[in-house]
Amino acid sequence: MYINQISLRYDITRAQLLMRTIPAEIRVDTVRNGIQINSHPLKIKIDNSDFFKSIGIKPVPTVLQDSAVKGKKAVLDYMARQTREKNAKLGPNAKTVAEIANTKPGHIWSKLDFIPKEGPHIGWEDGYVDIIYKKDERIVNITPAKIEFQYIPYKVEIYAEKWMKEYPPQQDH
Repeated sequence: MYINQISLRYDITRAQLLMRTIPAEIRVDTVRNGIQINSHPLKIKIDNSDFFKSIGIKPVPTVLQDSAVKGKKAVLDYMARQTREKNAKLGPNAKTVAEIANTKPGHIWSKLDFIPKEGPHIGWEDGYVDIIYKKDERIVNITPAKIEFQYIPYKVEIYAEKWMKEYPPQQDH
């Protein structure tokens, strides 16, 4: 006779609660702005016009104006001389060009003087410095601490084994 035997076995895996801690993190970055400096230096102004006039050098606008006046006077003198030469014999005291050339000039006076009589005029505009300061910027990033949980549920595994066994066991003769 055969007997069916059944063996039951089970394994239990306990439930687990896993915990992982992530630490807090702080990150600080600095953006450097710094100082910006703009310099506006002292400006010196020198006016030499009176100085040059005192030693006989005229400024350009005065030279141009004087040249225009002299040119106009030379043209008028030339026209007058041409007219006089044409009519030289008609007037009571008329002189010819040759007579004019032979006349002696008047007495010329000379004078000793110290030059320059005027010095240059020196002035200035104040200089200054612009200083622009911007504070450095701090950028702070904070990641708070975290705790992560993972739950693994319990598990029951049941094993059933079946086999046949002879009963009563036979003995070998």
